[in-house]
Formats: sequence, structure tokens, C-alpha cells
Amino acid sequence: MKAPLTVYNTLTGRKEPFEPLSPGAVRMYVCGPTVYDEAHLGHARCYITWDVLYRFLRYLGYTVRYARNITDVDDKILNRAKEQNVPFRSISEHYTKLFHEDMATLNVLPPTDEPKATEYIDEMLEGIRTLVDNKTAYISADGSVYFRAGAKADYGKLSKKPLDDLKAGARVEVDPQKESPLDFALWKAIPADDPDGWDAPWARGRPGWHMECSAMNHRIFGDQIDIHTGGADLIFPHHENEIAQSEAWTGKIPFVKYWMHNGFVNVSGEKMSKSLGNFSTIRRVLERYDPNTLRYFLLTNHYRMPVDFSDEALGGAKNRMNKIHRAFRHGCDVLGLHPQVLAEFDVPGHSQAEDYRHLQAFEEQMGDDLNTPQALATLAEAITDLNTALAETAEDLPGIRRHFTEALALFVHLGFNPQRVFDEDRLPPDTVAALRTIYNELTGQWLEPGKDPETLLSEIIGMRQQAKATKNWTQADAIRKHLSDIGIRLMDSKDGTTWELAGVPAGSGADGH
Repeated sequence: MKAPLTVYNTLTGRKEPFEPLSPGAVRMYVCGPTVYDEAHLGHARCYITWDVLYRFLRYLGYTVRYARNITDVDDKILNRAKEQNVPFRSISEHYTKLFHEDMATLNVLPPTDEPKATEYIDEMLEGIRTLVDNKTAYISADGSVYFRAGAKADYGKLSKKPLDDLKAGARVEVDPQKESPLDFALWKAIPADDPDGWDAPWARGRPGWHMECSAMNHRIFGDQIDIHTGGADLIFPHHENEIAQSEAWTGKIPFVKYWMHNGFVNVSGEKMSKSLGNFSTIRRVLERYDPNTLRYFLLTNHYRMPVDFSDEALGGAKNRMNKIHRAFRHGCDVLGLHPQVLAEFDVPGHSQAEDYRHLQAFEEQMGDDLNTPQALATLAEAITDLNTALAETAEDLPGIRRHFTEALALFVHLGFNPQRVFDEDRLPPDTVAALRTIYNELTGQWLEPGKDPETLLSEIIGMRQQAKATKNWTQADAIRKHLSDIGIRLMDSKDGTTWELAGVPAGSGADGH
């Protein structure tokens, strides 16, 4: 029996029980990238969000066919190719490769289908021909083809904007080829000798952006699908136009049963985007933060809400993730698990959830429209239980293993990569010896061998925090200097203190959580 899942449907404006068109099977389509530049944090937010949905649907036992397209021909791609004096395919192939590398680094599962626009031209031409024949599209004087938005009585039903408002926005860029400002291009005519195009009955040209997704869905899934997702910026005009042309093409309504959209990544309250020039690429962020930390940061807000990007927020996520990594490393040491085993560990799933209270909570939270902030809180509780077991019941290996297994299950089902747990460099022996000396001097006690080095460092950082709390600035500064002298740099934020070893992020101190 599958756990209940409710999702917020942009089309209806409310949360609805999820019931696929075919029992047990889900058809899911995600709007993919236009590959003309490196992927940025907005892309990371989008594809991590829908990766979590994909994982949870599979966790619940659904068979999921998941398509995520690549727009590999577009004006932006063509312009970049002209700037570099290379064929447009070399641009799209290069950035597609980088996109795949970024997604793999972020532990985003590959889709079952990854259609490219240039591979679906025939399907697009078939759809356009049908729309022209049934009079919902028309051919302009230059051979371009436009969809008659007015031919769809319910046009605007996804964005829920009054038609007058939509028309006013469309008039910003007046196109004399159009019958109405709201009409949109299905096929854009180009000069007959332009090599970057395709022959069509109307004119040599290139497909309209919206038509790509309709054609891909039509060939891969048929007339209707269960879930269509993307960023909130795609609601209008892209997804609105997709609905109009797809339903006019097939006559089947609804084209999509559940529309789901993720919120933006903002910088200083403004949407992060390439066009605004305020974006950070995924690669640039990963130079300073590990991939699990970035995933954690992007899941701390509900997927429909915006996320405010800042180093301070990422620093807080880093503190929390390092605490999680540290608990798993300690658990592996106590249980005698090799790091490779962690990546292959058989974690409990939906069928065993009733045996684990945190896993039951995770199901309820994720079943409520993917409430990842609450799911992360449950993961934190499971990590606390694991740490308590490691500290208080070191001889109870079955108990420790149970806590370890449950915490790891939550970690894996949220898409975190267990192989990253051991990525951070361990503290070198000389540094550990120096930490022991610092600890002895600060406490006046002789530290017995065997204490976990990162726990030792965390305790020393905690002593500095206590000194700051009592305004003993001399001691706080002395502790910072002692650590700096042995190659450990401290960085303070409102979420706690992060540390770096030899300039490479390696862990965190007491983080207050």
C-alpha cells in the first residue's frame, strides 16, 4: 500500500492527492537547460528539487519514466557560436557535457529519457502541420507559423492572468507577422541559405521554443502525462503555451494532470539569472562548498519558496552537513565499516518504514508536498540519536547499527551522496598531536589517546565560544591564534564557526544545532 502523497498543482492552485493516470506508473517531464553557458545555482535548485521528487516517487514504489530535455538550438546558442566563430553544435555539445558533470557532482540522478531538440524536428513538424490543418495555427507572409492563442478559450488557465494583462505584456514587442499580440511562434522562418535550420513545408526555419517540449512529450509519453515541472519563471509564457498547443494538437485535456514549479534563488531579493548578471555558477560555488552542503542549502526552504543565496547561509548549511558527515564517519569507525561499504549500504525503504520512527516521519513530511525543511529536521534528530548512542552505548553495537542505518536511510532518500562523507581530508597526525597539546594547556588536564580528532577540535572551538560569551576576548583570540599557528583557520558566522585546513574546507566546530 503506497503512502499518501499530496502535491501543489499550479493549474488548480491547491494541494491535491497524487493519483497517476495509470496506476503504479508515473510519466514525469522536467524542462531542462538551454545549453549556451555553465549551469548556475538556479539550475541546481530546479534539478535538485525534481531529483528529490523522482527519488520519492520511486521510494513509494512507483515505476517512473522521467524525461528531462536539452534545448540544444536556440538564439542564445546561435549568438554564442557566432561570437566564437564555431558551429552552434560545438557550443551546445560542450555545455551539455558540463551540465552532465555538474548534475553528477550534485548527485542528481540521470533521467530515463533525455531528448534533445534537434532530434525531434520531425515530431515538431508533424504537430505544427496538425495545428495548421485544424486552424489553431496560421502561416505568416514570411513562412513562419504562429499559434492562435484566441483559439483556446481557456488560454491563461495556468498563469491565471487576465487576458487583457497578457495582451498588454505581449504588446511590448510588436510583431507585424502576428494576427494578435498573444499569438506565439511554432516555427520561425530563416533565409533559405542559412545552414543552421531545417526545411519545412512553409519555409526553412527553426522551431519555436514552446513547440520543442510538446513534441518531446508527444513522442515519449503520448497525449497526456502525470507531472510536468520547471522553474516558476516558466509558468508564462512557456508552460501556458505548451498547454495550449498540446491540447489543440491532440484534443486531450488535460495535457498535464499536475503542474509543479520551484521558486527562485535570489540574491539581495532579486532572482538569480544569467540575464541579470548576478548569478554564481555551480562550479564556482563548489570550489568552496562540498556538493552535499549545496544540496542541503537548497533544501532548507520549501521548493515553492524562494531561497536567498549568501555565503552566510551556505556557511550554516556547511556546519550542519559537516556535523552529519562527522557522525557517519564516527559510526563507520565504531562499526568497523569500510568507506566503500557506506555507498553500498542497504538502507530501509518504504516497506520497512513502520519499523523506524524517523523514517515514518520522513514519509509523512515528504508526502505533504515534499516538505524538505521538515525532512531535514528529522534527519537532524536521527543524527542526534546516533551521536547519543555512539557516546553513551559504545558497547551496544546492534543499537548503534540501527541508529546508523536509519540516519543513513534519510540521508540517502534525500539524495545526499554517502561517498562524500569521507571526502574531507582527515587531520594530519602532526596537527592532531598539536591539538592535544592545545587542549591540555587550555584545560590543565591530560587527554588520554583515542578521542576523535574532529571532536577534539570541536571542543576547542567550543571553549573559544565560551570565552567569547563571557567576554574573555584575550583567551578567545589566543585560541584562534593557537589554531592558526597549526594551520587551522576559523570563520565565524551567526550559525557558528567553520574551520578550514590549509585553505581547504574540512569541517566545522560547535554549530549550535
